Amino acid sequence: MTKLVDLLEIEDAAVKQAVLKKWFMPYTADVEVDGVEEYALTVLLNLSSHHKGDKCNDWLDEERAKKHLSNAKNFDSSLAELKWFHTHNLKFPDCRVREQRLIAKPLPTDEVFISGRSLESSLGWAHNSAFYRHVLWLLNPFSWQSKSTNILTLIREGNPIWLDLLQSFGLGVESLVVLQKAINVQVPDSIFPMAVSSYSKQLRFPWSDDYISITPVVNHSVQRELEIRARDKEGKLSFVTSSLPNSASIGNLCGSLGGYMKAMNYPLEVKLAPEANLAASRNKSGRYFDDYQVTNYKICQVLNRLSGAEPLKTKKQRDKARNVQSKLLRKQIALWMLPLIELRDRADLAPSEQLSEHDDTLARDFLTLPESDLKSLATQFNHRLHYAFQSNNFTHKFAYHPRLLQVVKSQIVWVLNKMSKPSVDDDIGQSEQYIYLSSMRVQDAVAMSCPYLCGAPSLTAIWGFMHHYQREFNKLVKSDSACDFSSFSFFIRSEHIRSTAKLTEPNSVAAKRTVSNAKRPTIRSEHLSDLEIDMVIRVNGNERLSDYLTELKAALPTAFSGGYLFQPSNSSEVNWLTTFRSQSELFHTIKGAPAYGRWLYPSDQQPINFDELEDKVTSDSDIIPVSIGYHLLEMPKQRDNAITGLHAYSENAIGIAKRVHPIEVRFSGRSHYFDRAFWSLECNSETILIKNYRN
Repeated sequence: MTKLVDLLEIEDAAVKQAVLKKWFMPYTADVEVDGVEEYALTVLLNLSSHHKGDKCNDWLDEERAKKHLSNAKNFDSSLAELKWFHTHNLKFPDCRVREQRLIAKPLPTDEVFISGRSLESSLGWAHNSAFYRHVLWLLNPFSWQSKSTNILTLIREGNPIWLDLLQSFGLGVESLVVLQKAINVQVPDSIFPMAVSSYSKQLRFPWSDDYISITPVVNHSVQRELEIRARDKEGKLSFVTSSLPNSASIGNLCGSLGGYMKAMNYPLEVKLAPEANLAASRNKSGRYFDDYQVTNYKICQVLNRLSGAEPLKTKKQRDKARNVQSKLLRKQIALWMLPLIELRDRADLAPSEQLSEHDDTLARDFLTLPESDLKSLATQFNHRLHYAFQSNNFTHKFAYHPRLLQVVKSQIVWVLNKMSKPSVDDDIGQSEQYIYLSSMRVQDAVAMSCPYLCGAPSLTAIWGFMHHYQREFNKLVKSDSACDFSSFSFFIRSEHIRSTAKLTEPNSVAAKRTVSNAKRPTIRSEHLSDLEIDMVIRVNGNERLSDYLTELKAALPTAFSGGYLFQPSNSSEVNWLTTFRSQSELFHTIKGAPAYGRWLYPSDQQPINFDELEDKVTSDSDIIPVSIGYHLLEMPKQRDNAITGLHAYSENAIGIAKRVHPIEVRFSGRSHYFDRAFWSLECNSETILIKNYRN
């Protein structure tokens, strides 16, 4: 931990000035002030006295600090701002929210995710930017006696050391008593707005037999934690910067950063790569195998370990490591064979690609033999794989290596056995069916799924799209038994996130009482995403969906996660909406999803704090943070300006999801996909979450 006593030793005046300000700002980790409390108070008071018309050239100027504190006008200004302290900032990101604040703690829950409950509650401030500096000495945090605190907390607790220090700096006893009473009255344990501001967002969710509206608000402690972690040189989380206008009007944290706020940055990292499919690969190279998958740097490391280049001490360690490395090898072998597997999946071959034209004997056998006989080709595939090893400068030493012969062939046999498994027909009854939307295009979706995170679309936004679809379809069909769109599975073919600036809507005129141009208040920085996606929707109902294809297409919403949904560019040639009554038929269709895309699966084990999140995303590159819903700050109640009968303020819940390669979906099998790949809404009195749907 950085100590103030060390900072005071800096000899360069300009450097010391910059460093002292930095370490007493809310976006940095707490500086320890034990033993030098008077210097800490001096810096804090001078930060409050520093403004455009009266700049402070030395944060350690004790005389200036005492003058500021003893000035009755400054004291009254600080006192007046107490009623705008908060734990959750209603003015973020829209400073037009006025005369409202919120102090609360998230409701207790047994659900596992990251929210404000993961951190100690702390106070921020949001009001008129003209009064921004008046609260710095009270709010800016530091560490004292191994505890994070600030002047306001120490006054509230009646700490004698700090009360005496304040008096020595010119704060009279009467003023101190007034300040203590004002803090107790103006900064209660809990306070909520009586009405929802017209500038605050409201989201609607099913609740019992009706709907509830919630207003998501940012937690000051979470935002501060992210700012601190973004500046930690040892931290491993990835961040992106967003720019907010009128920063001092938004709040003290945003103002101290000039509006440049940090958010975790975890894009899906899926790029459209049509050249990665089989036809393009074969036309380019004349080959039926993707040799790169078994000759790259990653596989060389795996083969090195399997061949004993990195010996481990105990048999238990060796067995565990060999099991892990064997699974990695298995995946790469499957990817090596994927071009052939994709070709076999193509039910209707183009005339120019008839089986007789395949001059490769192994390829022809793989494409023509019945599935039950594919395992008979294991030896031929084994020889072909070792030939690929031989043909590469980096892997030639692994070809026919005595320690690799058995493990390589066993993984090939495993893959062929999976291919040979006969598909079992299923009868899932009349009530459960599936809608498959393929190659849909999304433009200008909001990449900031919540104020803490940039990357995958918010899962509540995807669920909202599905629920909107359900309402529109049921409205068109007018059936006696409405269909329930219960859960969804999500596949990303491509993603492109860009930072852009958008003009806000005009809200005033250039000149009053005369005809004049409309003015826009500001330019807003945004992170937007263009996507190409597939989506599988599970539907419960008695109607046969295949009888309503026209209605299903007509009811499809055009809004998706803040952006716009479009049909595929070649929609006249592609059957982009299909329905299924059989899980086997649907799985046969989706298992051939392009290898460059990724499925987004729910994760069973969620993190409870940012340390756990950092461990999970660094240990597995396929795991990414996602916005999974909301944690309520209060029990729902009636509130003015709410769009439903019941309303609640809430904060975002962060969880994790896993990017799953299509080859893993294929080999994990149908049951695994339908058990693990679907997301659904789960509401209770404390949370609204998008979680794994279980049959």
